[in-house]
Amino acid sequence: MFYSGQCHMLLGKGRRWAIRSLTCGADHTIAYSEIESQVFSWGWGDFGRLGHGNSSDLFRPHPIKILQGLIIKQIACGDSHCLAVTIDGQVRSWGRNQNGQLGLGKTEDSLFPQVVQAFEGISVKMVAAGAEHTAAITEDGELYGWGWGSYGNLGLGDREDRLVPSKVSSLEGEKMVQVACGWRHTICVSCTGCLYTYGWSKYGQLGQGDFEDHLKPHKLEALSDHYVSQISGGWRHTMALTSNGILYGWGWNKFGQVGVGDNSDHCSPVQVKFPNNQRITQVACGWRHTIALTVTKNVFSWGRGTSGQLGHGEIVDRYIPKIIEALSSDGSQCEKLESSTATPISGKIWVSPSERCIVPDENLYQYCTDTGTMVPVYTGSGLVPCSVLLCYSSCLALAFMVSAVSLVP
Repeated sequence: MFYSGQCHMLLGKGRRWAIRSLTCGADHTIAYSEIESQVFSWGWGDFGRLGHGNSSDLFRPHPIKILQGLIIKQIACGDSHCLAVTIDGQVRSWGRNQNGQLGLGKTEDSLFPQVVQAFEGISVKMVAAGAEHTAAITEDGELYGWGWGSYGNLGLGDREDRLVPSKVSSLEGEKMVQVACGWRHTICVSCTGCLYTYGWSKYGQLGQGDFEDHLKPHKLEALSDHYVSQISGGWRHTMALTSNGILYGWGWNKFGQVGVGDNSDHCSPVQVKFPNNQRITQVACGWRHTIALTVTKNVFSWGRGTSGQLGHGEIVDRYIPKIIEALSSDGSQCEKLESSTATPISGKIWVSPSERCIVPDENLYQYCTDTGTMVPVYTGSGLVPCSVLLCYSSCLALAFMVSAVSLVP
């Protein structure tokens, strides 16, 4: 998930840094201060995904020293790897690399950012990161893929991994301007607003009207009459926003994350409806939920909610968009939010990898026909507790609102 805008974070003894962008991986976060030309990272540090030369976890933002002074135009985070594109189109990557997703020509993890040499002489416009694969678009509109390719998600016509960026030749003549990655699938948009998808499609996440993998980019004919302005890939679902503010979704929908009022998977785009036909300006997918911002500055969320990730003050799933009152201009609670009163953790508490990504037992929830939501099943011991955080599902509210965060100089 990527946020581009301006907010402020608190540095040490009251100094504020103007943050231009925020990007979330599965269990880590990257922030970039344009004024200071400084990249910060924090969270789970395994595989070197924080870029500090080690695998230590960090509970507060720390500067990535090797990137100090570089002007960054975009950052992308996958499950455990990160990439940064500099103003001159150079790409640096770091973190996990077991399938070559860093594009460095090898499979060893990198604990600090390294230049992707394969792009020497080629100016890159943007990058996107899936779980273990990466895609990029050059300033000339050419599309590249590398990393894990078992489902055709590199768009190269086969299921092989690539250790260095490889050009997607099937799109010759089509200039690409956007690319996004789901867990195992990829979405891109041409300069004419046409949408292409490829990769894994077991749940219909490619939107091609079938559940078959596609090894090369295929134009999404269902949206051929629309100009697609933004795309976002979830774990197994996809969202596309048109230039006139209409949102479409498709793919895995077990928890209502497509937002069309049911929990059936959809292999073709379906329009997501909003109250009073509100137009959408931004959309972002989590692992199993989705969030959107309207023209009138209202924030809506839907999908999996059993960890509170929808922001509605409840732990139920939502099959259609519901306004987040506290963040919306039309919300009944639209007022200054109070900061957390929790006492900061002193020292580091280690959590084993098996405990970090806890998925609630989905059998402990059932569909309620009266409310149209998934609700907890009560047992003799009371309400079954749910996990606090899910991979690919945290921090989406950062796209719209950021509170003061203490940064380490």
